[in-house]
Amino acid sequence: MIIPMRKMKLIIFREDKETILKSLQKTGEYMPIYLEDSINTSPSENKLSNEAQQASAMLKLSNKYHKKYYHKFLEDQPEINYETFLMENTKGKEICQQLQDYNEQYKTLELDIENCSKAVEELLPWEKMDIPLGQIEKSKYVEMSTVFFPETVIDDVVKIVEDANAQIQFFGNEKKEVSALIIQTKEEMPELQSKLKELGMREVILTKISCSASEKIEALRNKIQQDQKEIINIEQSIKNLSKDERDIKLLNEQYETKQSRENIKTIKTNETVLLQGWVCEDRIKKVEKAIAKSVQYYDLQFDKPTEEDQPPTVTRNPRFWSQFETITDMYSKPNPSELDPALVAGPWYWVIFGMMMGDVGYGVCMFFVFYFFRKLKKPKGNSAKLVNTLLYSSFTTILFGILFGSYFGETWHPILFAPLTNPMKMLIFTLIVGVLHIFSGMSIKIVEQFKSGHPWDAVFDQVSWMVLITGLGLLFLQTTRRAGAIMAIIGATIILCTAGRENKQIVKKITGGLLGLYSISSYLSDILSYSRILALSLATGVIGMVMNLLARMVSVNILGIIVALFIYLIGHTFNLAMSLLSAYVHDSRLQYIEFFNKFYEGGGIPFKPLSIKSKYVNVNTEENNKIER
Repeated sequence: MIIPMRKMKLIIFREDKETILKSLQKTGEYMPIYLEDSINTSPSENKLSNEAQQASAMLKLSNKYHKKYYHKFLEDQPEINYETFLMENTKGKEICQQLQDYNEQYKTLELDIENCSKAVEELLPWEKMDIPLGQIEKSKYVEMSTVFFPETVIDDVVKIVEDANAQIQFFGNEKKEVSALIIQTKEEMPELQSKLKELGMREVILTKISCSASEKIEALRNKIQQDQKEIINIEQSIKNLSKDERDIKLLNEQYETKQSRENIKTIKTNETVLLQGWVCEDRIKKVEKAIAKSVQYYDLQFDKPTEEDQPPTVTRNPRFWSQFETITDMYSKPNPSELDPALVAGPWYWVIFGMMMGDVGYGVCMFFVFYFFRKLKKPKGNSAKLVNTLLYSSFTTILFGILFGSYFGETWHPILFAPLTNPMKMLIFTLIVGVLHIFSGMSIKIVEQFKSGHPWDAVFDQVSWMVLITGLGLLFLQTTRRAGAIMAIIGATIILCTAGRENKQIVKKITGGLLGLYSISSYLSDILSYSRILALSLATGVIGMVMNLLARMVSVNILGIIVALFIYLIGHTFNLAMSLLSAYVHDSRLQYIEFFNKFYEGGGIPFKPLSIKSKYVNVNTEENNKIER
């Protein structure tokens, strides 16, 4: 059911703001309405944001170096009480600062290695030149030039240099180019360079250093080796610090929790602060108690939402059916003015999922897989609901597996019928289920129309179609054919006479009636969509049967039995995974397309209270677990 909301208005002294927000956050029942009182962000908020970003970056760095030899979902989350959670995490801050220092050193060394490597690459073509690079310069009469030539023109270069009475020395090839040193008189060098440029000469200016290129290269390589050793030491230091990653995770949780409080914008005066937000009607006493315990002076009131307000939607159902709320939430939250579909959609999703899977063996496997996953991983929120939905669906999978006589793809004593040998019976069965599913959605619409004061709309737009579709179905049975014809005529007549009732002109009323009756094609299309239950049930059974057949074909000796076991294990694991995915997707589609469009509008705003959303630690706020009624 949808819980009514109340708009909370709380006025407190400015110095009590942090105290009251901590209390409301601990309670987890207050969703703030963000009131912009200032465009600018305070320096303290900027500082907190920077610290939080740094802590988050250091946690990623820690995870990178702290390699676990077991899967993450086997790791148990530590539990701490709320008072400890609020204390300053000195150790976590020290570790983060040390990681930050190491990370900066690491980046500096990486940059240094990159620069040294580039320098080595630039000097390699001149490695065989034994004169110091600083001596390659212009003198009063002679000029030296370091150049590159394409290796295909070397013979032409030598001839031009000899004709100019100059000297040239070649050193090595690099990327299809030859490095060279040209020596010529200062007056004749420009003319020589002009001729050589026509052959593709490229002049380079080397850094002036007091040693040769080979000596500089050796020094740079030694520097690279030294930096690499320092990087290894830094990585080891990061690994050692990362062993205390729980302190870093706790620090991240603390920063995120504090940021969620800091991000709340309020209306302020010189002395007071106004907080507004949404609180569930059945949680008002709990919020009042938390506020009264935190501050002495305050003004508090709870008002009903006005027409201009957009309150969030909170649904609260019995524990079993509440797990299926995640299916509805993936589509859209219900708006506060309509009925919560979870109590109807949940059972249908549960049943249809079991029909699509319909195998005892797969149902048992589903139960153990999701049961142990829930125990080990301990999912929270909608993730926990989804896991529970699949866990609960294992029971209907087993039930329909028994009814269909399916055990890991083998058929054995079906109570109803075996879909593989009686596909027509299965098709009729799925269509009947589809009609009942659609009718349940139309029934919800009838209730909503009666509640809104439009009973005749419920009769003309919903009951008439239910009568018509039921009558058409009864036409297929010999004993009910006459009753079916009467019901179909009555339903069609009501639709024909009332579908165009909103039009004032007679012609438009008749046309509207005919167009309304044409909607029978849409209803038939929706009903036929439920044949996908048959398709998925057959696919699961056929693939399982094929895997069993392949396993039996090869199990003629000891080796064959081993291969058969391998085929059996891999084949049924694959079939189970694909069937689970298909059942989840197509069952959801039947809810969203064929079921919800008969009554559901959605568009509700999710209720996101100010709370401690912990990912790495469990914060114990046990004293607030008992709800005051």
